[in-house]
Amino acid sequence: MDMAVRWPSSSGKTRKEVTWLNFHYWCKRTCQEADHEEEYKRLWINHKADNEEHNQYILNVQLPGLVSEIIENDFMGLIPRYDAVLVDEGQDFLPSWWNALRLVCRPGGEMLLVADATQDIYDTARSWTDEAMKGAGFPGGKWAELKISYRLPPVALKYAREFARRFLPNDTTDLPEPAQGELDLYPCNLKWVHTNQKSALEVCQMEIFTMAPNAAPALLAIPDITFLTGSQKIGREVVRQIGTHGVRTVHTFGDDSRDSRRRKMGFFMGDSRIKATTLHSFKGWESRALVIFIGQSVDRKSLALIYTGLTRLKRHTEGSFLTIVSCANELREYGKTWPKYEERCNR
Repeated sequence: MDMAVRWPSSSGKTRKEVTWLNFHYWCKRTCQEADHEEEYKRLWINHKADNEEHNQYILNVQLPGLVSEIIENDFMGLIPRYDAVLVDEGQDFLPSWWNALRLVCRPGGEMLLVADATQDIYDTARSWTDEAMKGAGFPGGKWAELKISYRLPPVALKYAREFARRFLPNDTTDLPEPAQGELDLYPCNLKWVHTNQKSALEVCQMEIFTMAPNAAPALLAIPDITFLTGSQKIGREVVRQIGTHGVRTVHTFGDDSRDSRRRKMGFFMGDSRIKATTLHSFKGWESRALVIFIGQSVDRKSLALIYTGLTRLKRHTEGSFLTIVSCANELREYGKTWPKYEERCNR
């Protein structure tokens, strides 16, 4: 949305004429617009915060099923239809979600799904079997593949590929490739710091503050720096500590889900402050200067999320900067392969 709003020919129409929603928020709004809000609320009567399996069943099956039924019976035309439906991060989508969206695409309209199975943080990419693809309206044959990476500096691409090779499942790994014969015109500073939970906050803060001064003054400024973490709690604490030094941030670490959503809507890379958000929220964004914190517990989903973070680095002719602060012992040997490696662990 941030990029589209800045497009020269948008003439201020982008926010008014384009609908920007995540899938489940669109489902909720569809129920409200069609006067089926009570049915939406009934889905959540037995909702329990600690019952992840039941909650996922509501989100993955019951809610898209309800919305599809509502749209199919929308004889009054209460629900908006669209000339084009464009789905990003398609690896997070289930075929049933896509089929619900097909119902609001006007006849002769366009639908587009883009995905990267290597960033499959919700374990949904395997749902897109050949049979599911046919049932979702796609013609036969393979996906159209975009193999070349135009975002990552070549050296960062090398280490991202090696991370995926070591830690991600082969059957969902689709790695970007460098352009053949491309000159490496994009300097890149890569650093891995292994630490422990006791030192993590201090190390994160230090790496954020030292990133800009260590670069040539004209090449990197405070607003270029983005801090990413998988934890809302860690994010809030890092932002608070940075603030005690008089450094301002724009971040998405809200006190509750509503506050977080409000902050996400106001988050954009053109802001003059340090950026701070979760790895989940930064999917689709990019930055030339990243500090990424990895906690001590890593599983299959978190490994895919870490890979997503590694691929958010943006090439720049005047240099890109990526620092990983990690407490994960499983990643320690991999971290030692980086151009710069340090250990800072307080006892």
